Amino acid sequence: MIPIISIPNSLANFKEKNTNQNLRNRFSPSPLILFLITLCLFHTNCKKSEQTPSASVLPYFSGKDFDPVWVENPEKDLSLKKIPKSFALTEHTGNQILSKDWAPSEHLVVFFYATCHGICPLITRNLIQVEPNLSEFPNLKIFSISINPKEDTVPVLQNYRKTFQIKNPNWSFFTGKEKEIENFAKETCGAEMEGFSVERGKYEFVHTENIFLFDKDKYLRGIYRAKGTGDVQRLVEDLKKLRQKIN
Repeated sequence: MIPIISIPNSLANFKEKNTNQNLRNRFSPSPLILFLITLCLFHTNCKKSEQTPSASVLPYFSGKDFDPVWVENPEKDLSLKKIPKSFALTEHTGNQILSKDWAPSEHLVVFFYATCHGICPLITRNLIQVEPNLSEFPNLKIFSISINPKEDTVPVLQNYRKTFQIKNPNWSFFTGKEKEIENFAKETCGAEMEGFSVERGKYEFVHTENIFLFDKDKYLRGIYRAKGTGDVQRLVEDLKKLRQKIN
């Protein structure tokens, strides 16, 4: 007769735990696999938030290279170019406004300085010429921002506006803090600055002929050359696209 050997409960429990642990080790993913899975999910979610480039939809601009991107939820992408909420300017009326208080409408932004005799008057005149084409956008705001705020005081801005006989109440001229304007021009608009010229005594922008279009949520949506009429006409068409998107 074969004797029956009784296995202690502690030994049986140990074997059961050891077997379960081996199973867990065999079927549990490694940290590397978990990382790769997480990365794939993140990439998939990012792809879902991006839209396919479309001629009927204006892009946003992202990163230091101002890459055009199409996204469904721009508020979730902090890399998109957007006017900072704390950006402060002083209007030709003497009123100071923060960008967070700007009217919820499209804005055209240009840079100038009052004593400029080159590109600045050209931009101003071109905008005056295309104003009739912008009449279908009654809420559109035009902001001419001085890059020489130390000299372009409120009275200087008022005189500049009077010189060009600008009557449009939605076209404002601004001065402000030099560093804030410079940062806004560089970081948000991509308007590179050469720096202060002792000989000329003025700040010089490399791309001073550009007009910048911001949507009602203050995101940068288009960059246009003020020289000629081709890009200005494209600007009008792009404004229509923004309005269609809203409606």
